[in-house]
Amino acid sequence: ASDGRTLYVTDSGSALYHVNPDTYEVEKRLTIHDPRLRGVGKDGTPTTGRDIFGVNELEWVDGELWGNVYPMYQGTASECVARINAATGEVIGWVDFRGLLARQREEVRRSPHNYVLNGIAYDERTRQLLVTGKKWDKMYEVRLQPRPDLEPTHIEKHCSLGHPSGQRVG
Repeated sequence: ASDGRTLYVTDSGSALYHVNPDTYEVEKRLTIHDPRLRGVGKDGTPTTGRDIFGVNELEWVDGELWGNVYPMYQGTASECVARINAATGEVIGWVDFRGLLARQREEVRRSPHNYVLNGIAYDERTRQLLVTGKKWDKMYEVRLQPRPDLEPTHIEKHCSLGHPSGQRVG
């Protein structure tokens, strides 16, 4: 994704890189982090805030960086998209796209880890937002409507973010 000046990339972990689009030199590395969610430290103790692992498929949407969350190595996939402040790496909100996967053909619904929500496109001129997934039959035009942000309990319950420490479970 790009804001026209900086190229934003991830390593599909929790790192967000600011890259010079002319030289491809990494100018800055940030951690994608949601301060509102509960985390777990390496020693197993609870932490304030949580690093978000598996962020990929970035798109610049109306001044924000949006990214799918797919912590594949943790054996989970999310139907939620993180809205990220590109300057800080902080998650400023979430978009819950649950329900779109359920509209796909049976083969896709039976194997959601292979057919994940993984496509975001935004046309700044028309403000048209399109979302789709790997090998999905359909692409969806989504109309953005202001509404209160999703609560941390909703994100933790419904967004399948994997283990809060980023470590593989099981």
